[in-house]
Amino acid sequence: MKLLDIKEGKVLGVNFVDLIFVALILFLAFSFARTVLAEELVFSGEEVYKAVKTYNKLESKGFLIEAEIRGINIGDPMQRERNFSGMVIAARGGTLHIKNQYGDEFRVGGSMSYLEDVAAKEIKLMPLYSSSLSFYSKKEHFGNFSEFLAELEQLRENTDASRMVLTGEISISQPGRRYLDVKKAIEGCFYCVDARAYKIGEDLYMLSLRAVDLGELEHLNLESGEVIARNLRIYLGYDRELERERVAEAAKAAVMQGFLREEGDATYVSIGELL
Repeated sequence: MKLLDIKEGKVLGVNFVDLIFVALILFLAFSFARTVLAEELVFSGEEVYKAVKTYNKLESKGFLIEAEIRGINIGDPMQRERNFSGMVIAARGGTLHIKNQYGDEFRVGGSMSYLEDVAAKEIKLMPLYSSSLSFYSKKEHFGNFSEFLAELEQLRENTDASRMVLTGEISISQPGRRYLDVKKAIEGCFYCVDARAYKIGEDLYMLSLRAVDLGELEHLNLESGEVIARNLRIYLGYDRELERERVAEAAKAAVMQGFLREEGDATYVSIGELL
């Protein structure tokens, strides 16, 4: 069979017209899914409670979510409409808690709110990835912080994930480093829900992570002795929904690298399934 038969008008034995028709159907289906998903993540100011509920559902599954807000700064006497953006770090009642790239935190309420910082006209939630494969790490001990990061980055590459997000606790020795320096380094992260540093012994610290992007840890430039990870849950983020075979391949790669005990211990979820 010819790969391309111009005389017969076929590609791999399939008629050109049929091939174009199939491609068009796939394109429309993909476009429709993206459009529907995008619409489900945009809320009016009156729908702030729905936005909070949606955020909490996604955040509970390990999704990091940015937000774009069109609204009014409640402290502005001119009541001028403007845009706000940042990472959503919490959502309770009718309020979204957001931090911007400068580390400032502000509260977003509905269009009629007056106790928050911003009265929203429109809220757009923007997850950093469309689906994730998650599991608790079987590996707990690493020779040093650089080795810890290198193995996680290798895992991300082996599973073809676009992002990796971590939740759990990491103990790390830092001889000669001041506690305040370690605290400032970890707690200044942007692509994270929450990160804290605690001193638990002489030159020994614990990093408590909640949905922290791997890239934020790579920026720390920490040097250390042994690293111990406890209750470390790894979320592999993908920019698309995965076929069952691709999920199995990623889980198998995690098993081969020693992070996952068995393929069945991993959980795959997509935003399309959750909404």
